[in-house]
Amino acid sequence: MPRGTSAASTNIRGRRRNVRGRSDTGAVVAQITQLVAANETLQRENRELTEQNQRLRSELLEIGSALGRLSAPGRGGRGRRGAIELLSTAAEAKPRRQRKPITDPDALERRRQALAKARAVRSEKLAAARGAATPGD
Repeated sequence: MPRGTSAASTNIRGRRRNVRGRSDTGAVVAQITQLVAANETLQRENRELTEQNQRLRSELLEIGSALGRLSAPGRGGRGRRGAIELLSTAAEAKPRRQRKPITDPDALERRRQALAKARAVRSEKLAAARGAATPGD
């Protein structure tokens, strides 16, 4: 610390007060300023990415419609309408809703039992299908 300075200063009435509180608030203000600047940067990047995403989606739809025009409906292609529908549904798909975890032990046990039963039924169906597919065995 330079000579003549201390952590405390004297105010007009001669009382000493702590200057450390000012430096702490200054640090907090500086940190908040940095966070605000970083937030603005992230928001700008998010806007740019959203615009780029929209541009790429429109290009994808254009490519899909061009492919639909090129493919003939009678030669194994979807035709123009099918290609456009396929691309538009893929572009407009909503994200799946995040479910809350199941914490009730009774509900968890019922779910385990139902899954075990469904797996058993499925394995029986597969075994029956395999048996029907190979009648020579």
